[in-house]
Amino acid sequence: MTSLILFDQPGAEESASKVIVQHNALVNARFDLSTVEMRLFMAMLSRIGRDDNEFREMRIPLTEVVALSGRRPSSKDYQQVAGMCTQLVSRILHIERPSTGRSGSRRSNSPDFDKIPLMAYAKYRGEEGALHVRFNDEVMPYLLQLQRNFTKAQVVQLLKLKSPHSYRIYWLLKEYAAFGSRSMGVGELKSVLNLDGQYKQFPLFKLRVLDRAQQELSKTDLPFTYELLREGRAVAHVRFHFPLVTPGQDGLPLGPSSEWESSLQKIGLSPSSLATILTMVSSGKVEPEYVEFVVRNQREKHRLGKVKSLPGSVFSAITKGHLIAEFKESGRRRLSEEETNPALPSVDAQSGVVRFRLREVEAMYQTLAAKNLHKEASFEQHVQQVYLSQGFVLKQDDQKVEWLEANKTIK
Repeated sequence: MTSLILFDQPGAEESASKVIVQHNALVNARFDLSTVEMRLFMAMLSRIGRDDNEFREMRIPLTEVVALSGRRPSSKDYQQVAGMCTQLVSRILHIERPSTGRSGSRRSNSPDFDKIPLMAYAKYRGEEGALHVRFNDEVMPYLLQLQRNFTKAQVVQLLKLKSPHSYRIYWLLKEYAAFGSRSMGVGELKSVLNLDGQYKQFPLFKLRVLDRAQQELSKTDLPFTYELLREGRAVAHVRFHFPLVTPGQDGLPLGPSSEWESSLQKIGLSPSSLATILTMVSSGKVEPEYVEFVVRNQREKHRLGKVKSLPGSVFSAITKGHLIAEFKESGRRRLSEEETNPALPSVDAQSGVVRFRLREVEAMYQTLAAKNLHKEASFEQHVQQVYLSQGFVLKQDDQKVEWLEANKTIK
């Protein structure tokens, strides 16, 4: 049996090895592409350069999209491309936007969303045997100059997929590759795959979408298993499990990340909710330290059975400020403890090695800086002038704890 070959042209090896990138809002957007359209979409993504700041017209040979292995394109292929061009220019992305409401509750009841045409145009030039296509400029924030909240994948892996639903599921799981699992409501998953109202009998959805995706992804770098979570007799959620990949381990370029974002992803917060919190942090409405405080607080309550839905309780506490008073009180207690318990050295009696835990040194510095008792402009300058210039070196132990260490004897 022959199969569709993408990048069946000179330079195919180079194209297939490329890394393509999408903003997570696009990964989770609702849209529908046929198999051929999906392959054209991949071909277009592979032509975007890291430094591109605007879309340009792309010339894509017909053989790269529809040609079957071992033969030239037929008249049937040309007819398919004509229909594809018509469909492509009508494809609409449904992208949810983070709510800017004060309470944050508007997201679940009436979320903001954008409906954006994917393509500016799609033309076919028969004498060239090539498509001339261009993305719509409204899609630029989701594909160009991405600095954060993006997901990367290698074209060589995507080429192994045949079903458009498998392609979308691959990206949904790839977004969570650093965590090894992702849970999605059945309704949410169907919505992203543009299958609302379809497969009302879950066994059919399982067979034609989940099982097929599992079979196709087993040949990629992201094989998965899944479990079905029920509410009563109905299947309510699908929990995907796949090999955990730490950032950089897959050989792809690293993207910026933060501890508070990672903590939210680890508890299973949805991308749309994460985007809402990201907006609040970026605008200064919420402190990153408060986010981490809420996660720790709600994790403990969830462990004790006081909270039923950990992601829901965390999102509500952050967006509505339920734990602000506790957070401030915790900060006051910590400051008081730091004032009465300054950083103390650890001394090895035999070797004479003196060590200060860097975290404690910084806490002491922040306490004194708050009282305007430090002349240094930054903690880094303080460490340089007080410790490093006196022979201390910065080291990290097996538990990833950072220490300032020197071969001295304290008098």
